[in-house]
Amino acid sequence: MSDREKKLIILVGILVFVVLNLGAYQVWYAPRKKEAVNDEEKFVIMKGEAMAAMDAQDFKRAEIEWLERNEQKQIKSPQKALADLEALANREAKRRGLTVKRVKPMTGIEGEKLEFSRARLEIEVSGREQVLFQWIDRLNSPSELRTATSLRINPKKDDDTQVDCAVVLEQWFVPEGRDEAESTT
Repeated sequence: MSDREKKLIILVGILVFVVLNLGAYQVWYAPRKKEAVNDEEKFVIMKGEAMAAMDAQDFKRAEIEWLERNEQKQIKSPQKALADLEALANREAKRRGLTVKRVKPMTGIEGEKLEFSRARLEIEVSGREQVLFQWIDRLNSPSELRTATSLRINPKKDDDTQVDCAVVLEQWFVPEGRDEAESTT
């Protein structure tokens, strides 16, 4: 073989090697690389969604734990819940020396799909301002699922030391007919 033939065979061998490598790259490596990049992008998106779900779960977990600690375990009828709320408001007002002017039961909020029902009551009292705020503070009790949702205070016209106040009290309770296992899920 001549020197030219040897160089030609080496050149053809190099070209065949390059063509085979390009073909293998196009047929085998490039599709797998593209698939790996797509999988990585999907996994990054799934990781972001999972992290957001974990953050939401952590936020909700605090609320669930608070509710488990503070949830009333007794099951009441709407009438019993309203009567208990009215009795508490009257008892606390009289204990503090407030004058109860009017007690008006309001329509409660109930429903099959609700976890809790709500008893509502509007009560009007008069007395000294500081004593009134102590009374409201006693009635507002998140741990007992009770709150004053509306408050209207007006000074008395004939006595500057006294105020008139109208308060809407709401009490959340587990309605009758729903057992404990259903109310905590």
